[in-house]
Amino acid sequence: MSGDSEKKLKRMADLLRSGARMLPQFCPVCGSPLFEMPSGEVWCANCEKKVVIVKEGEAETAAMKALLWPSLEESILGKLKEIDVRIRDEEDPEELYRLGRILNTLLEALERLRRVRR
Repeated sequence: MSGDSEKKLKRMADLLRSGARMLPQFCPVCGSPLFEMPSGEVWCANCEKKVVIVKEGEAETAAMKALLWPSLEESILGKLKEIDVRIRDEEDPEELYRLGRILNTLLEALERLRRVRR
């Protein structure tokens, strides 16, 4: 058995030990069995990525939202943190004004994103 196969089997065993259950579906990318985590997320042990299963008749856009919204929220929060650090050290009034406008835009985007998710 190759080293890659052993690593793949170890990751699968680790998932099962952590409470995940193996599903009858397979990863569309690599063909490896999928696992449902206790949180409800579906995971491919081989690709080491989250997988979204789109049921027949379900809009693909709804599945994409499930992946995209958390990523967007994380990106916006990261940028807010960057702006916070820059504002603390900034003394130039013009740059503070510019950073304030960016901060306001990011906060509005975060608010809209959270409103749309509900």
